[in-house]
Amino acid sequence: MQELLKIKLNTFLKQNRPDLLVALQQSGTTGSYLEDKIESISGLPERLLDEGRPPYLITELCMAVLTADLGASRYQYLAELVDTDFLPMADSLRVNGLLTYELINLLEACNPVFEEMGFNEDNRMLRYALTGTIQEYAQRNWTPQNLRLWLSPSGKN
Repeated sequence: MQELLKIKLNTFLKQNRPDLLVALQQSGTTGSYLEDKIESISGLPERLLDEGRPPYLITELCMAVLTADLGASRYQYLAELVDTDFLPMADSLRVNGLLTYELINLLEACNPVFEEMGFNEDNRMLRYALTGTIQEYAQRNWTPQNLRLWLSPSGKN
């Protein structure tokens, strides 16, 4: 069960918090992070099994506990914002395998806005400020010339 939960947690991070996963990978602590998280729920799967809960429910309940402290994802919020307001560019980046990379870079660019305004998905002013920051970032980085450089095999035009 622990290995299954470790795999599911890693998959969750890939899908919902790639920014955190990349930071863990860069620091070389992915394995210890996953192991520590699984250790933090030690005994929970067994207790749920003793209560007669089915395996699929045990997995879901454990995952809910494992991911509860991660809170709302700034990365996911930006991904939704880019998909909504910058769809053609998001599609282009997605098709070329650059969307996750660029969203992580974009998160870095947007961190000052998050720090100043906090993170509340329902805050319209935050959305407007982030949209402006994304627009500035896009004008600097998502130009046709930059995309050609990224996508050419040699990195030359």
